[in-house]
Amino acid sequence: MTMARSVTDPEVSLHSPTQNGMPKPSCKLPSVDICVRDSLLTLASDVVDYDMLVDVSVYDHGATGDEFLGHVDFQASKDPGATVQGWFQLQGHADTMAENAPTGEIFLEAIYHRAERKQFGPTDFEILKLIGKGTFGQVYQVRKKDTQRIYAMKVLQKKVIVQKKEVAHTVGERNILVRTAMSDSPFIVGLKFSFQTPSELYLVTDYMSGGELFWHLQKEGRFDEKRAKFYIAELILAIQHLHHNDIVYRDLKPENILLDANGHIALCDFGLSKANLTKNDTTNTFCGTTEYLAPEVLLDESGYTKMVDFWSLGVLVFEMCCGWSPFYAEDTQQMYKNIAFGKVRFPRDTLSQEGRNFVKGLLNRNPKHRLGATDDAEELKRHPFFADVDWTLLSKKLITPPFKPKLKSETDVSYFDPEFTTALDQNGSLNERAAALARGYAASTPLSPSVQANFQGFTFVDESALDDHMRDRAGLVDEDMDDGQHHRNRDNDDWDNIDDIDLRKANRMSGIVKTGHDEHMVGGSHFDV
Repeated sequence: MTMARSVTDPEVSLHSPTQNGMPKPSCKLPSVDICVRDSLLTLASDVVDYDMLVDVSVYDHGATGDEFLGHVDFQASKDPGATVQGWFQLQGHADTMAENAPTGEIFLEAIYHRAERKQFGPTDFEILKLIGKGTFGQVYQVRKKDTQRIYAMKVLQKKVIVQKKEVAHTVGERNILVRTAMSDSPFIVGLKFSFQTPSELYLVTDYMSGGELFWHLQKEGRFDEKRAKFYIAELILAIQHLHHNDIVYRDLKPENILLDANGHIALCDFGLSKANLTKNDTTNTFCGTTEYLAPEVLLDESGYTKMVDFWSLGVLVFEMCCGWSPFYAEDTQQMYKNIAFGKVRFPRDTLSQEGRNFVKGLLNRNPKHRLGATDDAEELKRHPFFADVDWTLLSKKLITPPFKPKLKSETDVSYFDPEFTTALDQNGSLNERAAALARGYAASTPLSPSVQANFQGFTFVDESALDDHMRDRAGLVDEDMDDGQHHRNRDNDDWDNIDDIDLRKANRMSGIVKTGHDEHMVGGSHFDV
């Protein structure tokens, strides 16, 4: 719950439900977790904004899973030192049946302290587990030492970023995360802090303990339509928020969709996103993940619009409900042809007629006729496929998710690849790097002041000493992430020291490079289905 304008710091406590020293008869006494906003917590929260709504959800841990008992919410106080205290009636979600309505109460006490303005750095965090690894660095589960709050920390190596000419994309990702954090979208992973050292960049975000949607889809094969519809509906709200802020996402896929502790989704990884693209603007960069590329990215030399996100959403709906991508082929050139000309065939008993019509509307090869072309996400929300969705309640996370991760603690990493989560227990070099990062420096060749100037202004929450040092040396990096950039293959087969990544995941090329042979692959300009 940290943003640049944050000014208060709550300490939330759950007390045993007693009244005058005796147990309160009407209150259930389950084993409980506290979930403040999106993150599974023990008793401590972190920085909140003046108008932030604090939500506390209560679950009963049982043999058959976690039973939702109810939730309460209250407004953050504007007055430092103020206390919110009292008995709160547990409320159900909008879809809670009347016979299952909560009957208990919980006693809560929240004490607000004015947050200190300070610069943050690696030494403010304790590295717990490695949860991801890529070409440019690692992602760690970390604990913030002062509040004990759990976060995810993405650590990127400046030297590699510069060598691969990805400075603009990296700074652009940070800028988009800041923009979405300032507007507080509930379905986009929240940036809490960003800072830098002479050798690394750090992005600290919400820890989404439910892991990647890709992990769940791979494990289960496919989702039933009800579960898929819930995720797609929340994704539509995330895309709507981005498009409203003139951002085209360009890399929608299960790997970039995370689940929080309660089962809600959050979109992450904005390395290929482009800002400042209004409704009718076009862009030309050939980037994305092959299976989800829109045909106009392949064929239309005049460029493409934000409608590419809705094509990718159509592919994702099909994949969630059918278990495979509609255009997938082992040969990349054949996959291009499938995207440009292939027919979509639905397996029997996988999608309702409304669901099939929704997918067909999204997979219209003419972006001007595609579902969403007239009224963006509002057009998708009005489709009969979502006739039973209350969008107002969904946007407030008042619809119970169809699946809730079973977590043993706030540091549970069971929904992340054990290839990563056990790495720090086995790999000496990774341990050495993690220890160096925790100290705030890593052994590397020093970068020149001109190279360091590329990362000026990266810090979020407060300007770091390094930013102050570089401020007079260079101007801000241009947010236009397309012009003159060489786009990389960011796929998992580029990942260092990971030998047994699943082949299906290895075939997903993110940030693919258009080769000289692509112009001979397909021809023509007719997209109509």
